[in-house]
Amino acid sequence: MFHDGVQAGQAAGMLVALLVPFAAAANVVTLRASAARVDLIPAVMLGGAFSCLIALPFAFPFSGTSRDLLLLALLGIFQLGLPCMLLVIASRTLLAPEIALLGLLEVVLGPLWAWLGAGEAPGQATLVGGALVLLALVGNEISAFRGKPV
Repeated sequence: MFHDGVQAGQAAGMLVALLVPFAAAANVVTLRASAARVDLIPAVMLGGAFSCLIALPFAFPFSGTSRDLLLLALLGIFQLGLPCMLLVIASRTLLAPEIALLGLLEVVLGPLWAWLGAGEAPGQATLVGGALVLLALVGNEISAFRGKPV
C-alpha cells in the first residue's frame, strides 16, 4: 500500500503513515490490557478535547461556513467519536488481535469509498493489501467458529 506513494516521491509522508500502525498496535494492546479495570470512554472525550486545543491555532484564520461547521461536527461525531467509543467498548470482550483486524477494515474500506465516491482508482498494491486484510479477517473468524486460534 505504501509502494505507490514512495515511488511518487512522497517518502516522508509514507514514513509518517508507517508509524500509524505501530501507534495503533500500542493503543490496542494498552486498551485491551486495561479494559477490565478502567472505563476508558472518558479518555476518548479528553483525547478529542486535547486534539481540538492542539489543532485550534492551525485553524486560524477560520473561513468556514455554517455548512462546513455542520459537516465537520458530523464527521467528528460519526467518523471519530463514535468509532473510538465503540472500540473502547469492544475491547472489553474482544482480544487485541481481533480488535486490530477489525480496525484494519478502515484501511480496506477507505480506498473503496474513495474509489466509489470520488472515482479515485486504487493501485494494484492497494488492492492486494486490502485482499490480504480481508483474508486475515475471514481466516480469523473461521478459526473462531472452529475453536482454534490462527
